[in-house]
Amino acid sequence: MRLEEERCWLEIDLEKLRRNAAIVEGLAGPGCTPIGVVKTNCYGLGAVEIARELAACGCRILSTADMAEALALRRAGIREPILLLGPAAPESVEAAIRENIILPVVDLEHALLLERAAAPCGRLRTHIKVDVGMNRLGIPVNGREEEAREDIRRVTALPHLTNEGLMTHISGMQDPALDHLNVEQLERFSAFGDFLAEIGICLPMHCESSMLFLSHPEYHQQFARLTSAYLGIEKGYEPLGARCVARLCTRVLQIKQVKKGDCIGYWMTYAAPRDMTVAVLGVGYGDGLVRGLTRGAHMLIRGRRVEVVGKLSMSFSVADITDVPDVRLGDEVTVFGEADGGGVSIREYAELYGGHPCEVIAMLKEHIPRVYLHPRPGAASKLPAGLG
Repeated sequence: MRLEEERCWLEIDLEKLRRNAAIVEGLAGPGCTPIGVVKTNCYGLGAVEIARELAACGCRILSTADMAEALALRRAGIREPILLLGPAAPESVEAAIRENIILPVVDLEHALLLERAAAPCGRLRTHIKVDVGMNRLGIPVNGREEEAREDIRRVTALPHLTNEGLMTHISGMQDPALDHLNVEQLERFSAFGDFLAEIGICLPMHCESSMLFLSHPEYHQQFARLTSAYLGIEKGYEPLGARCVARLCTRVLQIKQVKKGDCIGYWMTYAAPRDMTVAVLGVGYGDGLVRGLTRGAHMLIRGRRVEVVGKLSMSFSVADITDVPDVRLGDEVTVFGEADGGGVSIREYAELYGGHPCEVIAMLKEHIPRVYLHPRPGAASKLPAGLG
């Protein structure tokens, strides 16, 4: 792959990932096992490369959204246990047993189907999933603790399921004013674990994301799902030394002069407030940027922040470089991520449209090449998306 032929590319710094992993391991301590969640191609960064690096850093368990993602890791030679976050069909049980993949049990009916499929194959590793208020996957707990406990008692009695954990998802309110809702669900899950222990069901538990792990250490459990911390995109970890591993780059394709009052971009929504010098850049909404996101958006050229002007095109965008006179054709541009001169954080970009850093990188399209910086000896450093 020749980067000079690419309009844009995504750099993933594996040395930063290693440093972040050391921070995560230190925070978790001996009593908690971090789970490396690499679902959806590790939020678009490349599941195989990130999973391989996390495993090399000591991460003892990985997680994917579904069976197809887990089997892709196995085909790449990654042997750590893999926990699915979403339910798998009974037809997947034989492969799960063979490939050491842990399946979630989301209700009693699902457990019975998995038991029937596992009987001729051996014992299936599982985590039981409960729902403490998100109203998504899992056995509902809120207001029906007795029924939920009875369902779980029946699940744990099934002879071909080895139940190794109790898991849930917390709604994860980002607004500090709504954090009491997080606490309510964390407390409900903790209390339900105690309720199960009363009848002798004691399972390792996990529910905390990177955000909750940092903000609520009083609810630390035996596992934690800390991928945003590994990737350096979760607020609060930067003071601890975590760094964002991803940087989206493009280049200057053309430089031109625009007169005051002339319009830039589709629909003529932006009129130049002065005579301007602009740079046409090789990234647009077809690459995964938010099309309406122009007002207040910046990129970095030659160490200087420049404003994005006009509506994004599918493959191109325009930036005001009037105050950066030394810009040249072909110059590298940081769309977001760290660079010499500072950069534009993924969080800053997400906040412009009320999003989260995870979705910013997850929205980046598969056609964008992923470039892995500082790989271990023998590892590939440049891969087209979809091969990572």
